[in-house]
Amino acid sequence: METDTLDYFKRESDRELLRKRAEKLALTISDDRHGQEGDYGKREFVFFRMGPHTYGLEAASVKEVMIPEDIVSVPCTPDFHLGVMSVRGHLWAVIDLCVFFGLEDKLESDNPGVILLADDYTEFCIAVDEIIGVIAVSEAEVKPLPEGENRFTSFSLGVTSDRSTILKGAALLLEEAFVVNEFVGSGQHGLS
Repeated sequence: METDTLDYFKRESDRELLRKRAEKLALTISDDRHGQEGDYGKREFVFFRMGPHTYGLEAASVKEVMIPEDIVSVPCTPDFHLGVMSVRGHLWAVIDLCVFFGLEDKLESDNPGVILLADDYTEFCIAVDEIIGVIAVSEAEVKPLPEGENRFTSFSLGVTSDRSTILKGAALLLEEAFVVNEFVGSGQHGLS
């Protein structure tokens, strides 16, 4: 059987047939790409609602979206820390971006959804009122926000034509204020 297969590929007419098929397939793929040029240069964003406004976040920074059963508050944390939640036995901090950015908007939901953000070094959740979905947006559709002196503009890529603000997931993951690393009391006991 193996020699029959080798003989098949050795025949010149069969090689020519395979070459023509490969060229035809290559043309089909090339034609499909030309039809999708409108999608070229688009990036995917996870869109969500906080208060009355819609925001997008780079999908590459998003690990998961979910509605937690419970968010447990933690004493002695900044006001933008809503608390922690357990995801498969791992604790995640939950951040309220409305409070962090100093926005007049507030979360409207008593049981907010969360978006889990993660990279190689940092992970936390942001609380949201509603997860809208993943939508591809071209870079040309995102217009920069006017320069400002507040935190919000430094974490924003810009705004879309439908007035959704696109946030920089990577910049949020680099924000040191989201890391609470304080100990209450003395954990060390001196020996004499």
